[in-house]
Amino acid sequence: MQQQLSYQFYISISSLAAFIIYALTDLEFASAIGLGFFIFFSLKFFFELGYLIEVRDVIILIALLQWIIGPILSYRIVKDDIFYGMEIPESEYMAFVLPASIAFIFGLYLPLWQSKIRTTDILDKIRELLYKYRNLDLILIGIGTVSALLEDFMPQSLRFAFYLTANVRFVGLFFLILNTRKYKWGIFGLVIGWFFITTLKDAMFHDLILWMGFLSMVLAFIFKPSIMQKSIILVVLFFGVFMIQSVKHEFRKLKTEIVDSDAQVFSELVTDRLSNSVLLFHEENLKATVTRINQGWIIAAIMNYTPRMTPFADGETIKEALFASFLPRFLAPNKVKAGGQENFMRFTGRYLREGTSMNLSILGEGYANFGIFGGGIFIFLVGAFYNFFYNYILQRTSINPTLLFWIPLLFLQVVKAEGDFAISLNHLVKSTIVVAGLFWAIPYFFKVKL
Repeated sequence: MQQQLSYQFYISISSLAAFIIYALTDLEFASAIGLGFFIFFSLKFFFELGYLIEVRDVIILIALLQWIIGPILSYRIVKDDIFYGMEIPESEYMAFVLPASIAFIFGLYLPLWQSKIRTTDILDKIRELLYKYRNLDLILIGIGTVSALLEDFMPQSLRFAFYLTANVRFVGLFFLILNTRKYKWGIFGLVIGWFFITTLKDAMFHDLILWMGFLSMVLAFIFKPSIMQKSIILVVLFFGVFMIQSVKHEFRKLKTEIVDSDAQVFSELVTDRLSNSVLLFHEENLKATVTRINQGWIIAAIMNYTPRMTPFADGETIKEALFASFLPRFLAPNKVKAGGQENFMRFTGRYLREGTSMNLSILGEGYANFGIFGGGIFIFLVGAFYNFFYNYILQRTSINPTLLFWIPLLFLQVVKAEGDFAISLNHLVKSTIVVAGLFWAIPYFFKVKL
């Protein structure tokens, strides 16, 4: 009954907020509905934070942010941008994207009446396991750290496997947080500090943002923060992401021109933004932020170009993704590569510079293959597949309770709405293989149960 009242509250607040914004602005009706869905899942995620590790809400919020909210802002803030502007009218765009997004949500949450796993009981079981195997956290952090050190020296065919195994150190941090180990926060700081330094070296911030988000979810799940504490956590995360988006383009340019350390260059840029709020909230900076969160301009470009200039793919890229995900590269050297250049140019008619990576997103790829109706069915089936996989993992926690802490690793690339089907499926399949291998290897070599 309490949960039903909560959902009624979410629906009431999100509907009222969307209606008021629709009445007071030039927002399209479909856009207002999309905004309402975003507000609903924002409320759901916020109030359930600390009680669940609900990866489906993360998937939905990122998708709605990039497919609905980003385009709404783009139509009003960067509408005249030659490259990143929306190529079709808002009503035409939302006529496909809104129903498809709703179909995606239904796929992720069907059956709606499904009972939830008692994750608090799982947490107690993990504590019992850690009491018996006190070094499990250090073993996982060690495996991840060694893999991260070796990743750059591996041949291309093995590099992704080492990338996945390197991320095991963050799963180790989840167990470290729950452990009663002395100096655990010092170990935590060293792992995160080294990760931040390597992130600056590569100037790629996606994984940093995702892992900080997942770490915050696990911290909340373990320590059960108050509403005020959750608000502070989310505000800090939001501001951190905004700050990274504000400086990362300039940082990538300066790090190749200045001999100072990456950390020094980054800290100077952040300090400059913090000391000059005008620069931080400058119109150009806000436009750049809107552009970066807006995946809709690519979807709009696909809708404008396909099938007018190139025919629908009729499932071709989906078959390639299935083929690529289940065969290692040394057995299939010509399989589709990450980066999306070929499909991006094929379905948008736009050319990318060498080394530039842009993907269609699963929503854009659904339209590029099957059109409006078929694209909606495709995205529903993708959501249903993610839903089945997520619930299967939750059901398995009755046998292996520690699987709860492996969910972020399994879904690390899946939650990114800009990734195409090949990237998402490849990560889900390969990460499952890596996790299954570790569930066999760790008990065998370290005599530690998972």
